[in-house]
Amino acid sequence: MIKFKLVSLALLSLVLLLCACSDQANSSEGGSSGAIAQGRSRSDLQMEKLEIDLGTVFQRLSYNLEFPFVVSGPDSILISEIDTSCGCTKATVRADWDSAFDGESWPLERAIPAGAKGTVVAVFDGSLYTEEKASTITIRGNFLSNKITLGVTAFIEPIFTVSPSVVSFAQLQLTSLMQQEVGVDVRVTAMKSFEIVRWVKVTPGVRVEEIGKPETLEDERMVRNFRIFATADLPEGALHSALIAETSLGENLEIIVTGEALGPIRYVPQTLKLSFGVLDQGPSRTRPVKLESTGLVIPEPQFEVLGAAAAVMTPALEVKEAGKSYVIRVTLAEGAATGRYDGILRISFSSESGIPPKEIVLFALVR
Repeated sequence: MIKFKLVSLALLSLVLLLCACSDQANSSEGGSSGAIAQGRSRSDLQMEKLEIDLGTVFQRLSYNLEFPFVVSGPDSILISEIDTSCGCTKATVRADWDSAFDGESWPLERAIPAGAKGTVVAVFDGSLYTEEKASTITIRGNFLSNKITLGVTAFIEPIFTVSPSVVSFAQLQLTSLMQQEVGVDVRVTAMKSFEIVRWVKVTPGVRVEEIGKPETLEDERMVRNFRIFATADLPEGALHSALIAETSLGENLEIIVTGEALGPIRYVPQTLKLSFGVLDQGPSRTRPVKLESTGLVIPEPQFEVLGAAAAVMTPALEVKEAGKSYVIRVTLAEGAATGRYDGILRISFSSESGIPPKEIVLFALVR
């Protein structure tokens, strides 16, 4: 009986020893079968380069990016994600190793064989950026390094650089423009040689003239010079507009123009609208209209209220400085009946002065 127990113990020890040896052999067999079963590869994704510097590029243009790679090691690999930061479009893997794909994208999560040579491709788009821009492409998968980050840098310039960036005429007296136009010179530098096909938008009272000959720089950019004129045809008031030209580059050239065209008189409010707003019935209220000379001697104005507003609004003149400055005060009558009052304050001058009349909108809502 004792011998039987000893034999049984010996057999049990032998079985345990054999199992332990088997487990040790399996775990040491290349040290990877368990890892591969869990989705890890013994191969790595080796990139030929990790960074591309595009140098100087131009807005609204796209630039192709290529990052060649090779699968280094005994196993195939899987690429599970390719994420791009702003500046780059969606990146894909080009299957250079498989002629059947003929340059098409290789699907994510599909095995890429050991030794395969391919390319991560993307497009850099500088449309929304200026000056220095850095973007990244992050690749994740079951390869040894797990994650690889590729970088793209560029200095982005506009297709057209306009100097000065804004053509400012400041304040222009229309009476002076009748004698002589005012011009501002503008230098336009383009990414390469270009022609003006036509000016598709030119502000009334503004004229564009090219001056001198085009100049080609060493880096193939082209410079053209223009003179922007303000003429007596400018409409009175604030000027803020863009001159737009169609060009041979397929991109429009835009020149911003600002200023203020002054007639013989500057009116305040400049909106040419005098509003009492919505108000309760009660005491009288007064609103002023200022008339200031912009250089000429102006005669004493004549004025009247027209429309429904005439029933409750009365104008009166205050001379601040004869020939230079006047104020017309419009008074809403005390206890004006409830209702809406619209009208016009018409201001005019003697025919000998040559000053055109001006109409200012009046409004009040009494409740």
